[in-house]
Amino acid sequence: MKKIAAVFTAVLVASLVACGSGGKYGDVKDFIKEMIAAQDEYISSVEKAKSPDDIVKAIDKFGVRFIALADTSIELKKKYPDIDKWDNNPPAELKADFDKVEKSSEKMEKIFMNDNVRQHMMDPKVLQAFMDLGKKLEATKFFE
Repeated sequence: MKKIAAVFTAVLVASLVACGSGGKYGDVKDFIKEMIAAQDEYISSVEKAKSPDDIVKAIDKFGVRFIALADTSIELKKKYPDIDKWDNNPPAELKADFDKVEKSSEKMEKIFMNDNVRQHMMDPKVLQAFMDLGKKLEATKFFE
């Protein structure tokens, strides 16, 4: 599960590096907002889950939403070729947005410690959903 959290975080950070709503970087800000919204919805769904099936639905929905952002990330990379260098030093206009992504990523990592997830983690359906998502994320091209 830590591997999946690491993949989420890496993609989010990379996305941050490349993303925003209005101004010079409005498209990057919009991208970041969508990524954070997808994460927040996933976190909320997992926290409210009553069964392994609920967690599987949350994982699947997050995966669809998150992977759909890949095309946008590629377009952003074309527009901002140096986006992959923004990781530690984003443009001033995006600093607050990058901070939001960092906080959201921290929440994503902590979700794996959530009692609901831990309670249902060994359920075969949940394990399979995480494995399927991991495979999809590995095959998805972000910022290339």
